[in-house]
Amino acid sequence: MIESTFLWLFIVVFMVHDFEEIITVEHWAEKRKNLLESKWAKRIWSFWNIRSNEFAKRDVVIFLFVSMLVLLRVEFTSVPVVEMGFQVFLWIVLIHNLFHLIQTCVTRTYTPGLYTAIMLVTPYTLFLLINL
Repeated sequence: MIESTFLWLFIVVFMVHDFEEIITVEHWAEKRKNLLESKWAKRIWSFWNIRSNEFAKRDVVIFLFVSMLVLLRVEFTSVPVVEMGFQVFLWIVLIHNLFHLIQTCVTRTYTPGLYTAIMLVTPYTLFLLINL
């Protein structure tokens, strides 16, 4: 069984990823607007074309949600629905990271959050899934 410390650390890992997105989103949108030609690339750009403060507001909600899930998982370890719900959430995180890769392939350029999705969040999420 995994220690609760590793579960709490997931919040930090996930927020580092969100910080990368917040820090890079405005600059990325400004530089990439004219480079995007395909219909899908334009849709991706419209998602990322947001001011950092608006992005941060969304991330506060995500932070609270992730914190609540981790708290439930730590406090109610023996409840199967909590365990299953947390594992489903981790799979959703992996799918989210896959979208970072797809967006990068479609736009043929870095997209906000790519580096931490690949180097930090995906490995840590897999670590949790394997050890839960």
